[in-house]
Amino acid sequence: MYTMPLPTLLQLSEMSPHEELQADGKLVVFASHMGKAAFVSHQWRDREHPDPECVQLRVLQQAFNYMLESAREIPVDLGTEGLVPGAKSMSTAALRTSSVFIWYDYFSCPQLDHEVGLLSQDGTVTKCQSELDKAVSSIPAYIARCSFFFALCPVVENSSLSKLLTPGTWASRGWCRAERTFRELSDDASWIMIKSATEVEMVISPVLTLGGSPGHGEFTDAADRPKLATALVKTIRRKLLQQLKHGDLVSYRVLRNLHTVHLRGLPAEPVRDLIPDFAPCCTCRSPVPLFLHEMGFEKISDVDVKGWSPLHYAALGGDPELIMGLLEQRADPQSLTKGSQPQVEMPPFVSALAIAISLKHHQAARLLLEAGAQVGAGVVTPPMCFAAMVNSPEGIRMLCSAGGSLDTTNLFGFSTFELAAAYGAVEALEEILLQANHRACAPNLSRALYSAMVFRGGSAELVWRLIGLQADVNYQWKQRHMSLWGMYTAFKSLQYRCGKKTTSTRVFSELAGSTPLMAAIKSGQYEGAAALITAGARLDIRNCHNRTAADWAQEYPVPAFLHEALEGDPSECQRICSLALENSLLEM
Repeated sequence: MYTMPLPTLLQLSEMSPHEELQADGKLVVFASHMGKAAFVSHQWRDREHPDPECVQLRVLQQAFNYMLESAREIPVDLGTEGLVPGAKSMSTAALRTSSVFIWYDYFSCPQLDHEVGLLSQDGTVTKCQSELDKAVSSIPAYIARCSFFFALCPVVENSSLSKLLTPGTWASRGWCRAERTFRELSDDASWIMIKSATEVEMVISPVLTLGGSPGHGEFTDAADRPKLATALVKTIRRKLLQQLKHGDLVSYRVLRNLHTVHLRGLPAEPVRDLIPDFAPCCTCRSPVPLFLHEMGFEKISDVDVKGWSPLHYAALGGDPELIMGLLEQRADPQSLTKGSQPQVEMPPFVSALAIAISLKHHQAARLLLEAGAQVGAGVVTPPMCFAAMVNSPEGIRMLCSAGGSLDTTNLFGFSTFELAAAYGAVEALEEILLQANHRACAPNLSRALYSAMVFRGGSAELVWRLIGLQADVNYQWKQRHMSLWGMYTAFKSLQYRCGKKTTSTRVFSELAGSTPLMAAIKSGQYEGAAALITAGARLDIRNCHNRTAADWAQEYPVPAFLHEALEGDPSECQRICSLALENSLLEM
């Protein structure tokens, strides 16, 4: 595969296509003995050119300089830190101690060739695969060869200044989702998100939090879906066989069931029949015996080392016929998992219903409810909370119809409305508002706005919606010191003051008196910060430690449009917010 040495990338002042770079000797064919390769996933700013003014390139160069010269570690993102206990930051020494070679589609794939046609003797034309098509079909193999995977998604405008590109739009693109999925299916599932020159974080467990299935993403060319389906099925089959070879039954069970979610929206059949020697009973048509055989379970009541039963794994896949078969053979719909499952961001003590809801397996969830699954079961994250987090209005309606309460909270006391806001789940948030109207519930709008800015809800659309509902743009967080959340964040704040710099210690330090704008700056949600400033967020408010939003921006540098606003000129923030809202139903 063609790559560009990192020192060459850092010297680039313009973006040239593969053919020109190859002719100039700026590309090399990567081999493992040379060092380590890094794959860069990004959005194109123009249909004909990925980055005409090199706006994203400069962010990439600055981020690499930051990682090489200033940062000792790349911290894990907030979601990973909370859901994967023990997840470690990545030492940047890995980038300094080896030569690094960059795979970037415009550099590494032919750009100027065209599809070739062969004329046969009977006059028909047979289309041949172009060099670009060949390179695109090899992307899973390229990703597998790369030691690092970078998602380059700063907040920038497209070349015509008509659309805003953000981490959210990156996560919505079909090919970006596919590249992320191929990385998750490689030997190292972690990857690095670049939000700005200095806002760089490592993601280990993004199943519920960053985009969805590749097939449900946005594709410029619908013909890409069949190509992607073929490549994804091959990659999944290879990964499953590798897990079996290494005896990693837990990971195999997860992927064997979860891969139907990876294939959603694609013309592909699930991978089956990987375990030989199954002897079906000629009179039994139930899928349960084959499922138990393929999962390595002897009976329905078995529980593996992770504390998961066959029903819990079946809920990952969501096959209604299988769920029904297990329930008919007396699988317990009330049983909770005993341990966490970081590969799917599941805390311990969740029900099969919660698992099904979290992956939007609505038919499976209905069967579990009909069998007596408890709507509120789960110590850490009950089903209603999962429905809010994964943006499932249908799941919320289903649980409300079954007697579920919108007042349900997670272990830390956050309501379903606040969780929907925190995860940027706009459709779920609207459904909760609709259901709350019927039930005379009153969600805390200002707390929800703050929660959105802390985690992943920092879109202009969500900010504008909540403020339109009368959320206070200048709300100051009220810390409940004796609550579990208060004690957790107090510990994180203490760690921060003692010099431990992780994403959670930074975001959760000095919470008392903090505003949504401060939270957005600390969490790197720059679109949300621009929207807050446009909506009139005050810049003079100080938190419990007498710090303003500008003070945090000095410690954690922000993009130019925010820097200008914090110095008194909000015009660029207003333009950014206007662009972000153009593709939503809301208006400034």
